[in-house]
Amino acid sequence: MSTFHPFRLDGFRRLVSAAFVSGLGGSLIPIAFTLESLRIEPSGWGLTAVLLSLWGGRFVGMLVVQRSAPARNPVRIMIGSDIVRFFAQAGLLAWLVFGGVASDGPGPAIVAMAVSSAVYGIATSFFQPARFTAIPRIVPTQYHGQANAWLSILGDAFAISGPLAGSVVVLLLGFNAVLLIDAVGFLIGIILLAGVRIPASVEVRALSSDEEIVKTERIRTNLPRWVNMGLITWLFVALTIGLLGTAGPTLVIDRNSPQTWAVTAACMAVGSLLGSTSSLLGVLKRVPWKYLQLLCCVGIALQLLFFLFVPIPVAIWTAGFIGSALTTLSGIRWDTLGQSIGNEVRVHTFAARDQIVNTVGIPAGMLVFGVASATGTTTVAVITIAITVALMGALVLFSGGTRNKNEPANLVTEGRR
Repeated sequence: MSTFHPFRLDGFRRLVSAAFVSGLGGSLIPIAFTLESLRIEPSGWGLTAVLLSLWGGRFVGMLVVQRSAPARNPVRIMIGSDIVRFFAQAGLLAWLVFGGVASDGPGPAIVAMAVSSAVYGIATSFFQPARFTAIPRIVPTQYHGQANAWLSILGDAFAISGPLAGSVVVLLLGFNAVLLIDAVGFLIGIILLAGVRIPASVEVRALSSDEEIVKTERIRTNLPRWVNMGLITWLFVALTIGLLGTAGPTLVIDRNSPQTWAVTAACMAVGSLLGSTSSLLGVLKRVPWKYLQLLCCVGIALQLLFFLFVPIPVAIWTAGFIGSALTTLSGIRWDTLGQSIGNEVRVHTFAARDQIVNTVGIPAGMLVFGVASATGTTTVAVITIAITVALMGALVLFSGGTRNKNEPANLVTEGRR
């Protein structure tokens, strides 16, 4: 079956295997750091400092990636990132084992966790674009969608199981055990990635055979206009995701209960998994990406509004499920398009700018909710963001009519094999 074709390639098998072993530990980290931060410093400023350090590190790393040239061998960048993340976790573990827990007060422990998070965030900023640009080197163009879907499915599975598994491991074995699992996972991942063999430099074949597109491909470093329009919409989607991450549990718990939010979070994770699986199976493959993005923007806007205004749990669960499924489905298609827009310089530029969108948009959404909560303008903020993100979907739909001359043919007819 074509859905399993990428696994015939040794490089992709190693890539997925490395993602699996490192993801086992990585999925435990968010809840583990949350529980440990609150245990050390119950008021919450410690957790805030750790989260800000993580996102601050990602932002710094993103600035470097944005200004760097594409790597001749992106797998080496992935290995380097995993090495740095191994030392971030192993260093924190060593500090805790050899005297950190004996320090007076929560300050030193929070600082150590914040430093580890910052280093971890910087390394992650290099890893994601490198893996994005490695896929076109490893997997033939016609199977990019399947490769992205398999990696997304793996991520979704860890997103569902990670919080529960992480809580159990922390409660039974302690925070140090999570750090050890994560560090060992990175070591195994490094070994697996070391066996990936790809050309040092290749030209990524564009999917379109349109004569006009071929002419525009001579401009090697400029991204097509449809990409820039798409990035604008994803910026607002990321902003909404950040807002949902903070406003979601607050609003749902306030109107219902913590149990209702737990089910809501599970429905969102399962919805994302469904989106990944649908993409793998080719569901809606003939629907142009811009229409999927419109559905994504409208779906996530409605999800936000349901969290604010609708007190019925089933309706909230349904909105969360559908919004997450549409976001994931559109996101995988977007990644696949980005890996097929031209040479490696363009693919690297696409990956770097896409990372900027998430690195800026998600924490900005969190900040919007923090400010809105402090000023009593939560309802206004939620409605404004919901309307704006829905309009962004229409921006992509109507920009340039049905076909942009600089737009690859598969943006309109996606799925030509």
